[in-house]
Amino acid sequence: MQLMNNEKRFGSLSKLLHWTIFVLYVIQYFLVYRREYFPKDSPEKLQYILLHKSFGVCVLALGLFMLMWRHVGTRPSLPPMPKIQVILAKIMHILLYLSMLVMPISGICMSMLSGRPVSVFGWFELPMLLAKNEALGGIFYKTHVFSSYAVIGLVAGHTLAALYHHFVNKDDVLKKMTCGV
Repeated sequence: MQLMNNEKRFGSLSKLLHWTIFVLYVIQYFLVYRREYFPKDSPEKLQYILLHKSFGVCVLALGLFMLMWRHVGTRPSLPPMPKIQVILAKIMHILLYLSMLVMPISGICMSMLSGRPVSVFGWFELPMLLAKNEALGGIFYKTHVFSSYAVIGLVAGHTLAALYHHFVNKDDVLKKMTCGV
């Protein structure tokens, strides 16, 4: 298995980053929605919130690395398709990359502006770069919530497009990011 991308397929590092970030998103949604089943100040709810923050920092770090890795070497070529599909694919990927930055950054800012530190699995805390400001924290809260819904739509659209390519167009787009090709 090759590390680098080539004209025909994604390398193992691109695939690992892609699928790891997807799994982290799934874990994030589980953590944020599962915590609602616990009383407000319960230790279980706090644990879910701390894990949510920790995995959010992981998404940010991996997203930044993935963005840099994207520009190293080559990328697999797209199959022949209408220009509108190429444009939509580029827009989708830009929005997905943006979401990997906006969502965790807004969550980190929301926590700091609320006066709460962001601990990463209890190993270390991110530096408190922002002073407490509830009004600004509320804006970042709304940004974080909106971006969470946007990510659901983007991932669903991305998945449907991959399945469309695989089952309708019968091309190798999906295989390039899985074990095929």
